[in-house]
Amino acid sequence: MTQQLLQDPSLVRTVVITRPQAPSEDWLSALKDKGLRVRHLALIEIEGPPDPSALKAVGSHVDQYHAMMFVSPQAVAQFFLHLQFDMSAWRTPCWVTGGGSKAALLKAGVAEPCIWMPQDESGLWDSEHLWLRVQHTVKAAQKVLIVRGTDQHAGGSEDLSNGMGREFLSQQLLAHGLEVNYVVAYQRRSPIWREEQRQRAQEFLKPTHVWVFSSSQAVSNLAEQLKGADFSQACAIVTHERIATALRDLGFGVVLLSRPDVKDVLRSLESIS
Repeated sequence: MTQQLLQDPSLVRTVVITRPQAPSEDWLSALKDKGLRVRHLALIEIEGPPDPSALKAVGSHVDQYHAMMFVSPQAVAQFFLHLQFDMSAWRTPCWVTGGGSKAALLKAGVAEPCIWMPQDESGLWDSEHLWLRVQHTVKAAQKVLIVRGTDQHAGGSEDLSNGMGREFLSQQLLAHGLEVNYVVAYQRRSPIWREEQRQRAQEFLKPTHVWVFSSSQAVSNLAEQLKGADFSQACAIVTHERIATALRDLGFGVVLLSRPDVKDVLRSLESIS
């Protein structure tokens, strides 16, 4: 299909990347290198930690943790941006669920043997498959730190100082007698669009455009920005079944599942006919 796209751009005029700015750069470059027309329409904006002092307090005691779980590339980037470590001496295992977070850890200076993620051949990079990989390495009374984000607009009774994300993993660790600590490394918020941005997004709902989603929160933010829109002609590639379910519930007409890697997204684009 990629060759068809190059020969007949009307088949897919635009690939719409919805990831935050920094994590999108490699994807944008890779897709453009294939001759595809690409637009970046971030549906999540990232800001630093709400309480940098809490992050620094945790960072001063990294050696007490059996492992640290980073929920996203943004968690990795903000954690190491706000803390200074001698990375040549880093030995703490780092758990992640996808290639983007692994790449962020490598960029930060974490040695590859310290990085644990689901087996590549599973094709499923999530907390459930991460747990299958690491469960034999843990024992009761150990401590694990989960580095995650929070939503600026989140409400309810949840303690937002702990953030949100990877509840399944937390439950498994607690059930096995471990102590789970949390720290918020970044804040997510929905972008504030002007009317012309909403109109442009409406254009992207045509069947000749393909959206790429790697977050259920991005789907929620799109629904909020385009209330009452007709999504029935829209097409999307997603990196997890939960995101696919959210888009189908929103009304997207075509939803394809891909592994969370730009090469696999390209292969998914080739399957569109």
